[in-house]
Amino acid sequence: MTFNEVILGSSPFTFAPQFGHRTRLYELDFKDQPDNIAEIMDKAYELGVNEFLLKSSDDVEKALDLSLSRGNDWSIIGVTNTDDYDSDMALFEKYNTTMVMLDGFFVDKCIEDEDFNLVSKYLCDIRSRGYVPAIETRIPFKHLPIIEESSFIDDFDVIMFPLNFYGYMMDCNFLNKDNKNKIKDIMGRLDKKIIANRTLATGILKPNEAYDFIKNIDYLDAVCVGLAKVSEAEETLNVINSVKS
Repeated sequence: MTFNEVILGSSPFTFAPQFGHRTRLYELDFKDQPDNIAEIMDKAYELGVNEFLLKSSDDVEKALDLSLSRGNDWSIIGVTNTDDYDSDMALFEKYNTTMVMLDGFFVDKCIEDEDFNLVSKYLCDIRSRGYVPAIETRIPFKHLPIIEESSFIDDFDVIMFPLNFYGYMMDCNFLNKDNKNKIKDIMGRLDKKIIANRTLATGILKPNEAYDFIKNIDYLDAVCVGLAKVSEAEETLNVINSVKS
């Protein structure tokens, strides 16, 4: 069994720093150019992706509106770092938002500070608004065991974390068999929906390499992938569609 759900990420569209020198290229491609973002969204939708990870951004919001106006019925997963929580929630209310996720920087800082009550507070509020509550962690090996034993373990239904062959942007040097089994053991006990991101290791891995590696990880429910060109969307999503269940 393998994952059966694909989510379009927004990191390239918001010039996320993990892309290194390409962050500046993405800024040149997408800043004040929502048409360029919408073109990629439209292609992803055409290739079977109908979920979008929405982070607050004027350009991304305009692109989403453009894509929706062309008949693409996006389901939205909202992401908030809680800095502008109320305005984020107002943004998500505008769309067909099904899930709201607490950003990994926020969650990981709360874990480091042992401020579990703050995480719980936001998750409970998200659920009270009718959304599926979710969290992200960027350092799964360190934080998944803590999350498993935390007081907010029952307050979320979905968790997202990085997963790729090289362990890139994970807190391990290499995702070898032992490390894969460590995460698998925890996932088996958590009983949560699992989303993997950074599956392409910010472009270090080719799509065939990336998804041949994770296609048989049986605890994985979904992958979230960022795409920066129409040609990238075609290549990557054709590979993903060939391996997903």
